[in-house]
Amino acid sequence: MQDLFWSFWWLMFPVSFMLLGAFRAWLSYRARREVVEALRDLAKAGREPPAALVAQLNR
Repeated sequence: MQDLFWSFWWLMFPVSFMLLGAFRAWLSYRARREVVEALRDLAKAGREPPAALVAQLNR
C-alpha cells in the first residue's frame, strides 16, 4: 500500500485543483442564485432593482 502511495503521490495536486474548482463553481452558483432570488423578490414587490444588483448578475 505504501508503494502505491509513493508511486502516485503527484496525483494529489490535480485532484486538489479539481476539488478547488468544483468548490469555487458551487460558490459562484450559490451567489448567483441569491442575486436572482433578490431580483425576484423586488419584482414581486414592484420595486426597481438597484443597478449594483443587476451589475452583479452580469459579471
